Amino acid sequence: MATIRRDNIRRKISKWGRTWKIYRRNWMGVTGLILLSTLVTLAILGPSITPYESHERSEDIFQPPGNGHLLGTNRFGEDVFTILLDSLRISLLVGVIAGSLTVIIGTTIGVTSAYIGGWGDTLIMRITDVILVLPALPLMLLLASLAPLLADVGDFLVPRWLIIAIVYVVVFWPVSARLIRGQALSLKQRAFITSAKSAGAKNGYIIRKHLLPNVFPLMLTMIITSMRQAILYEAFLSYLGLGDPWNWSLGMMLSVAQNQASLATGAWWMYFPPGIAIALTTLSFAFIGIAFDEIVNPRLRKR
Repeated sequence: MATIRRDNIRRKISKWGRTWKIYRRNWMGVTGLILLSTLVTLAILGPSITPYESHERSEDIFQPPGNGHLLGTNRFGEDVFTILLDSLRISLLVGVIAGSLTVIIGTTIGVTSAYIGGWGDTLIMRITDVILVLPALPLMLLLASLAPLLADVGDFLVPRWLIIAIVYVVVFWPVSARLIRGQALSLKQRAFITSAKSAGAKNGYIIRKHLLPNVFPLMLTMIITSMRQAILYEAFLSYLGLGDPWNWSLGMMLSVAQNQASLATGAWWMYFPPGIAIALTTLSFAFIGIAFDEIVNPRLRKR
C-alpha cells in the first residue's frame, strides 16, 4: 500500500514537472506570473512599505509626487501610494474570491447535472438558462445597489466589497456550469466511466475520482479568466459609486479622483496609478490564462 502511494506521488510530481516545463516556455505566462507575484507582494506588504495609513490626513493637500509622498496626495491630504496598496489588496481579494467561487460552484453544478441526467439535468439547465438570458451588467447594477441593505446583517457588518464579490458569483456561475457540463457530458460517455460503473463504483466516487480530475484543467483556466473579469466588474461598479465607501479599491480610487475633479485640475497622480494598476493586474491574469490554454489544449503549442 505504501509503495502504491509513493508511486502515485511520484507520478503527480512528474506530471506537475511536465506542466511547469510547458508553462515556462511561454513568455507570456512567465511575464504574467512575475507581474502578478509582484502585485500580490506589494498588496500583502503594503502596511510595512509605507509609513502612512490609508485614511491618514496631512497638511499636504492635493500635492504632486514628492515631498515625502511617492505618488502625491489627494484633496484630503491622504497619501495616494498608501491608498493604492490598500486598493490593490481589496481588488485582488475580490478577484480571487469571486473568480474562484464562481467556477467552483459552476463546476459542481455542471458536473452533477451532466452525471445525473434526466429531469434533474433538465431542471438545473433551465434555471441556468434563465439567469444566462438576463443581461449581466444591468443585473449586477441592480443587485449591487442593494448592497447597503445587505451590508448590515444583525450585529455583523459585511464589507460591501464582499457583497459585490457575491453578486458576481450569483450572476456568472451559470457560464461556468454550462461549459463544464458540456465537458462532463463528453467524459460521461468514455470507456473508463463505463468500466467504473460496471465495477460497482458509486456515483460520488466516479464524480470525485474520474470526472472532476478530468475537468480540472478547464476549470483552472476558467478560474484565471473569471478572476480577471471580477476585478474589472468590481472596478466598474465602484467607479459608479456602488463600491465599499469604507474600504479602498482600484475602482473607488478612480471614483474619488473623478469626484475631486482631478482630470479638470490636471492632477494625473490621482487617476493614473489606479488605472495602470487595473491594466497590469488584468494583463497579468490574461497572460497566465493564455499559458494555461496552451497546457490544456496541446494544439495551441508552438511546434
